[in-house]
Amino acid sequence: MSKNLSKIVGLTVSLAVLILLVSPPAGAAKTEIRVLCFAQGFAWPELFGTSGVDETERLKQFEEKEGLDVRIEWGDETAIRQKVAADLAAATGRYDLILVGTDGGVQTYGYGGFLEPLDKYLEEYPTEYFDPRDFFPSFLDANRVEGTLYALPYYSFGAGVMYRKDIFDKYGLTPPKDADELYEVLEALKSGLRGDGITDVYPVTMRGAPGEEPTLDVAGFVYAWAGYPAWFEGGATTPDQIRDKKAMPIFTGDFAPGFSAFVEISQEYGPPGIATHTWVDMMNIYAMGKAVILMPSAINAYAALGVTEDENVKKYTRFAKIPTGPGGKQIQSFWTFSLGMNKDSRHKKEAWKVLSFLMGKESMQAFAERTQWPNVTMKSVLYSDVLVKRYGMEEIKLNEESILEAEPFYFPYIPELNEYMDRIGTATSEAIAKMKSVDQVLSGLQTWALETMLRGGYYK
Repeated sequence: MSKNLSKIVGLTVSLAVLILLVSPPAGAAKTEIRVLCFAQGFAWPELFGTSGVDETERLKQFEEKEGLDVRIEWGDETAIRQKVAADLAAATGRYDLILVGTDGGVQTYGYGGFLEPLDKYLEEYPTEYFDPRDFFPSFLDANRVEGTLYALPYYSFGAGVMYRKDIFDKYGLTPPKDADELYEVLEALKSGLRGDGITDVYPVTMRGAPGEEPTLDVAGFVYAWAGYPAWFEGGATTPDQIRDKKAMPIFTGDFAPGFSAFVEISQEYGPPGIATHTWVDMMNIYAMGKAVILMPSAINAYAALGVTEDENVKKYTRFAKIPTGPGGKQIQSFWTFSLGMNKDSRHKKEAWKVLSFLMGKESMQAFAERTQWPNVTMKSVLYSDVLVKRYGMEEIKLNEESILEAEPFYFPYIPELNEYMDRIGTATSEAIAKMKSVDQVLSGLQTWALETMLRGGYYK
């Protein structure tokens, strides 16, 4: 056999092997990848249909190309969080991809060793669906625990003020730039509305329901008033920092001013029942035209624009950057809807393909086209035609500035974060409802936190 013929034969065999590796043969069994998530009908309807249970042609094309069978299991948020915890604790690997989020899941399960580190997959198994260079770094960074990437984000948000420009103009107001101006604006709105006999519209809507939800926003006020993440002495935010410095909880110290401000604003300027309000209530109150300002989770007002029947809400809603607190830092509210890979998954490389597809450019653009929310992970999508046309270049630039200026680590990344989120949120609700005084709830929180950290062996 000639050398050239040998080369041709060798090349042909190599190509055949490559084709077999890249494209599974027809009729080959597909690898099943199971996903556990909430937001049925809202997350990826272009793949799972508006019902969440119907495979679309696009999903079938992806499955056929990659030799995969993607199965997604839905539930309400609380039930899914419980299922995630149970599956990880049992180490069964039943679900390959799980909803974690950056409000406790990434931190608790990352430190616990329950999630597969993803950095090597980014480096060694790049896919056509996902380009990390297009992401705003903060949305990926928020999914890192001490530098290790444990999840990828879908929709994400930072803080902002959404407000009714028509009502601001009526009372000669402009968006507040600092805490003093925030109080001045809220008081002017309260006085103006009451003076005009308007008793069913309130200066601001925020969330104060028991449980973990309001802690994202409360912690943002704490950060802005203190000027640092004031949960532990010296602003310690990692287990090693807490151990090395023997940093004690400071919930009755520098944590208190921002917490108190959140409670006071909710009580004095929010709608009745705010102590029970979730993000859904924030959205609905704003959508009905019953609040002039929604803050600091601006995403909930963008959601309101999609459901409102109030023409003034549609026409006059504007976005402004969040005010700066007395500590010289901006109020924060930062979160990403994220999926992580189960450490016990039996099909990690295949799960990575599904994860990169679900969180990639195509999915993010579909999200923007459908929701028309600017709460996206990628700059190219934020500046896509659909969003620029909807909000104008000025508002899109303000959103980008807010993302770039955000501080994802405005609260500690510790294994106990899930417990802290629930405790702080519930304490906030009790204080807003005046079930206990601010001092009482913070004293109780301080005692609980100290016991928790002692039990965790932080001060040995």
